[in-house]
Amino acid sequence: MLAAIRPAGQDFPVLLHIVGATMVFGALLASASSLAFARGQVRILRVGYFSLLLVALPGWILMRLSGEWIYRKQGWNSLPDELKSPTWLSIGFGVADYGAVAFVLALVLGGIAVVRLRNGKAGAGLLKGTMVISLGLAAAFVVAVWAMTGKPGEPALASATAPVVVGQTTAVTVTATEFKFALSKATVSHGKVVFTLVNKGKLPHDFWIGGSATPLVAPGKIATLTVDLSAGESSYVCTVPGHAGAGMKGTLTVT
Repeated sequence: MLAAIRPAGQDFPVLLHIVGATMVFGALLASASSLAFARGQVRILRVGYFSLLLVALPGWILMRLSGEWIYRKQGWNSLPDELKSPTWLSIGFGVADYGAVAFVLALVLGGIAVVRLRNGKAGAGLLKGTMVISLGLAAAFVVAVWAMTGKPGEPALASATAPVVVGQTTAVTVTATEFKFALSKATVSHGKVVFTLVNKGKLPHDFWIGGSATPLVAPGKIATLTVDLSAGESSYVCTVPGHAGAGMKGTLTVT
């Protein structure tokens, strides 16, 4: 669902990322399949290796570079530290970066095997090792796809909730549209602050400040968030991927 509410201008790097990931996954499956169907035929094992070298390698480079482009395009690098690495994003980058080490190992083993075979020496065992690594990487990619699409840990869409006032608090109304927040107060006193998020936009939004966030609020709905703020500057953002990068962020002065 979150992919459907991505701000305009982010579609092209996402497309490149998907193309690269598809190339990698397809080549990994082809390479792993060669292990199952080779039945001792070195020629088929070689096809599996060159699938990695000529298809998966360019795809991996495209996937990783476009992933970094999306990361910066959506403004993740400028978010508060608590929000920079959600679980699903850490899984995606982990598979891409740590998987790259295993991928390079597979290419090196396969390359040595191909050279040995050309020189009339034994190399089928090394090629089989390459295909086994490919099978493991394909499994890791399934986990990464699940994480990047399902986004575990992201807030669920909430129903409307009534404003809550608890003791001596400061009340702030936060109006959300595409893609900005409008706060009824630019300065608040330190202590408990009740934020009432009113979504007047056409897309779901949430509001994060002081380490806490509202649920994801549907258009036309409201939600409240009570936080205890210390004196200083408190950053606030919408945590929906890409929304902060499109402008849904700011700083509240706490006296």
